[in-house]
Amino acid sequence: MKRLRYLTAGESHGPGLLGILEGLPAHLPIEAADINRDLARRQQGYGRGGRMRIEQDAVEVLAGIRFGLTLGSPLALLIRNKDWANWTERMAIGPGGPDPRPVVIPRPGHADLSGGLKYAHTADLRNVLERASARETAVRVGLGGLAKAFLRDLGIEVGSYVRSIGGVEAENAAESDPLLFRQDAEALALKADLTQTRTLSAESSGRLEAKIQAAMKRRDTIGGVVEVVVTHVPNGLGSYVHFDRKLDGRLAEALMSVPAIKAVEVGDGFAGGVRFGSEQHDPIGLERGRVCRSSNHAGGLEGGVSNSEPIVLRAVMKPIATVSAALGSVNLGTLERVPAHVERSDTCAVPAAGVVAEAVVALALADAVLEALGGDTMTSLRLPFARLRLSTRSQAGHCFLVGPMGVGKSTVGRALALELALPFVDLDGEIERGAGRSVTELFQAEGEEKFRALEAQRLEEIVARPPCVVAMGGGAALRDSAWRHMREAGVVARLDAALPVLLERLKGSEHGLSSRPLLAEGAPDERLAQLLHERERWYARADVTLDTEGLSAEGAAGALVGLLRTLQGPLARAGRTR
Repeated sequence: MKRLRYLTAGESHGPGLLGILEGLPAHLPIEAADINRDLARRQQGYGRGGRMRIEQDAVEVLAGIRFGLTLGSPLALLIRNKDWANWTERMAIGPGGPDPRPVVIPRPGHADLSGGLKYAHTADLRNVLERASARETAVRVGLGGLAKAFLRDLGIEVGSYVRSIGGVEAENAAESDPLLFRQDAEALALKADLTQTRTLSAESSGRLEAKIQAAMKRRDTIGGVVEVVVTHVPNGLGSYVHFDRKLDGRLAEALMSVPAIKAVEVGDGFAGGVRFGSEQHDPIGLERGRVCRSSNHAGGLEGGVSNSEPIVLRAVMKPIATVSAALGSVNLGTLERVPAHVERSDTCAVPAAGVVAEAVVALALADAVLEALGGDTMTSLRLPFARLRLSTRSQAGHCFLVGPMGVGKSTVGRALALELALPFVDLDGEIERGAGRSVTELFQAEGEEKFRALEAQRLEEIVARPPCVVAMGGGAALRDSAWRHMREAGVVARLDAALPVLLERLKGSEHGLSSRPLLAEGAPDERLAQLLHERERWYARADVTLDTEGLSAEGAAGALVGLLRTLQGPLARAGRTR
């Protein structure tokens, strides 16, 4: 990895698993829930063994975060092994031993024999299997949760689902759920989580469960195929200029590092070996001012570079090496032929493998983003990342203005629309006209939750229109779905001002503070300060930021035009010369 580095330590039955991640920028919002959700997902799935009933993984963040934000220093994670209580003597760190029950019979398909010979642990293969165990992937899922939070903040989503188990095929997301497949990989993964085998329907999950049951009856194990999807990846990650910078190679390396993964496919992969070029390659076209492809056989990667289509990867997991109906092996102490050692294990871990695959792909992609753009802080990444996102467009599209109440989104928005010769839309105004009531009345009658749902509905309608300038309500940008729509449709500009300035403007507005339902409870200055603090993590996602203090609406609009032009790429210039 080039800019992001991580290390893990720990044994399967030791005190715990440690992970250190170095290279994430400062000021990235992180919560333990971002990590713990994926740790829980990794432990689910039909066919798991007894260990999953013992461990209920939760992360302890030991370093690198303060007040919910990364510091720019290394992050340290700890996941404690609850089963350690049963192994304190046999896995003691201090002087002692030997183990009264050493492992001297290697399992075919595991690292036992090759690792035992390499590190001279043939007298007790537990010294190998404890570290080679897939238990180590728990902390990689934790570190991957940090990388996913970083990518999510920039608008990139990583997800997975199961394509097949033991040769029994499930749905292909590209065909069965094309909208999620192209627009929201995380939602696709959460949909898969609803079934026992992480397929996309109960019907297919039932068929895969039956295959796992058949493996259980014969005291055997079974593998399968997972598909990882990454949506909203901008053009330009990776490079074609040297072998070790090619993104497809780096992603394949990440996936192949997962225990039991034996093959990786990018896009249509092996199918491309039996097609004509005219059937395999993705035609390039122009749609609503954006260069795009009419198919995605390449899986979002061409020449080692992301091409703005969804990245699609498939990984093949072999059957787990610990087979209850033991295969033949050799006792390394006596050199006698004996059945292989049997360790507590799963029948099938393919559903969990998808979650682990998400984590390692997220880590590799986060590294590629930082390699391409640098950035010691999240703020320093915003503008260059927006340039990447907009590089395939001949026109920027909509311009969304976000920020707190009183910052001037409506007045500046009207002036900006005149400068850009675009229509102006006030989201709150659209809602009021549609409902026949003011925002204050809607809040009082329907409550905030229903009002936010109405906001989301109106925003979906607006992004489908031709380009315009949109003044967003102060709370309209507080959802990942809203940011997905805004980034897909255009650029996002944040208007900002200091708290005293905002209060002065609100008091001097036509209806004063009484028109602001969120300031109705408690002291307005304290309530506004609280809202600013709570919403900062969302407003900070904007592509560009402008402090409006001391600027007229026209002056702010002129400054925004300049900022927006810094985002334009070569296709925008080509569009102006047509």
